Amino acid sequence: MKSVRRGAGTATMIALAFALPLSGQSLLRLAPPEGQVNLYVYSMELSVQNPMMPISMTLRAHQTQTILSATDEVIRSRTVIDSSTMTMSTPGGPPQPDLSGRAFTIEMDPRGRMLNVAADNAAGDEAEAAAQGLLEGSNFFWLPEAEVAAGDSWTAIVPVPLSLGGPAQDIEVEFTYTFTSLEDGQATITFTGPVESSLDMGGMPMSVSGELSGSMVVDLDEGRYVRQESQLSVEMGMGGMAMPTEMTTTLELVTDPT
Repeated sequence: MKSVRRGAGTATMIALAFALPLSGQSLLRLAPPEGQVNLYVYSMELSVQNPMMPISMTLRAHQTQTILSATDEVIRSRTVIDSSTMTMSTPGGPPQPDLSGRAFTIEMDPRGRMLNVAADNAAGDEAEAAAQGLLEGSNFFWLPEAEVAAGDSWTAIVPVPLSLGGPAQDIEVEFTYTFTSLEDGQATITFTGPVESSLDMGGMPMSVSGELSGSMVVDLDEGRYVRQESQLSVEMGMGGMAMPTEMTTTLELVTDPT
């Protein structure tokens, strides 16, 4: 997978970033303090209804994110995959790579748009590629550019890396985001967008048609994601075969490691 090229804030900056104007609108931004440590659990389930060979895959990974620095332009963090478990139903398939111990430096802007992902000790192996794909593959949990109030919606065209049986390929999805609620300093945003594209599968065209939807919860006081969820529901067509495909992902903050 190709790398997407696109880091400690002071208390004053955080306060300014999340102040609520008198209009009731909010400027939703990530602004974590330097040194903040976040523990996350990532899970993924994939099901491909291939008439010749149905495929199912699961992945669960524990991650530790440490904020290296944060400005009003770039947030730099280091993410280490502490442990991972991957399963695949394909009979006779190769052993699945262990992603444990892989570490990456990630740069994103305060709106959550990924700018760069780089392996700390590049090995160029399958496990590294899979781990990097895990991190880059969720680059659509974007916050709005302008101030919004609960109930507001906006659109954004987002390049989404899609990997369905081959190297990831970017497809453009026009998402409609909706700021649904703000409670106890946590903002909830939902999104949905149509997926219509043609992918190159080793020289063979494959059509993809369906929808990608999900939600995110952002802790505005701590300046971090609390939860991210996505669901991809598409039909893939190749060589006259239709293959309904479902993929769900969840990234959740662990607030009580014990």
